[in-house]
Amino acid sequence: LEEREANAEKIVELKAINEKLEAKTKIQHIASRISEKANDRLMTDKSFQSLFNNSSNYEIVVVAIDIRRSTELMLKAKSPTHFSDFITGLRRILSEIIISNFGVFDKFTGDGILDVFPKFYSGEDAIIRAIKATSECHCAFEQYYKNSRHCFTVIPKDTGLGIGIDFGPATLMNTQNELTVVGSPVVYACRFSGAMAGETLINQSAKEEIERLCPQNDNFSETELFIKNEGNTIAYKVHLHEASYQINDPDWERLTLQYKKAKS
Repeated sequence: LEEREANAEKIVELKAINEKLEAKTKIQHIASRISEKANDRLMTDKSFQSLFNNSSNYEIVVVAIDIRRSTELMLKAKSPTHFSDFITGLRRILSEIIISNFGVFDKFTGDGILDVFPKFYSGEDAIIRAIKATSECHCAFEQYYKNSRHCFTVIPKDTGLGIGIDFGPATLMNTQNELTVVGSPVVYACRFSGAMAGETLINQSAKEEIERLCPQNDNFSETELFIKNEGNTIAYKVHLHEASYQINDPDWERLTLQYKKAKS
């Protein structure tokens, strides 16, 4: 009798462990894309988890990062291994910057990166975090490229990151252990990443969102970007004063309540 009871207890324990492992597996693809601070809440707060559910529509800042002249860089690499090491290291550095600024690392596209800053996760100041992150990405690329000259036979000068940013409603897709976003802001962030190396260009909606949040601390300059099948399009370069970046970490407890109510 005692042996049966002991076995029954072990079965219950094993079931509990298995349930925890299954729950962790289901959200692992999300956990790897967000900050460590957020991971703790993701594991324990099902309401917070549910905000990442499939087909959820939110206001989202989309950041598309393109490595300009990546094909030329590949051709000038000393070997495929050298280029692979260069790209792998760059991917790690840029993704860490996005994640540390409370963005969500979406995907690596081979010659660029797609990232998102959903308001439910990044907070009301999502676009400010995105601008700060892109500034850090430009600086990081410049230093990393300088430190990686040994990977190439020739060192092109006009190489860098072209970054595009757009803002608006988009749909979060969470299927088959993949997390991504679809919608107009994704399309135009990617198109605006055709900026010159070292530039960040933002679309009209992103400009208006920045003006709403920090009208006293922004400075825009208007430029043009040629988009295939659309022609010349107005784009903006933005400079934010340092004061704009003095914002608190996202309050996920408050954000979870806010966005759960909005969904219900």
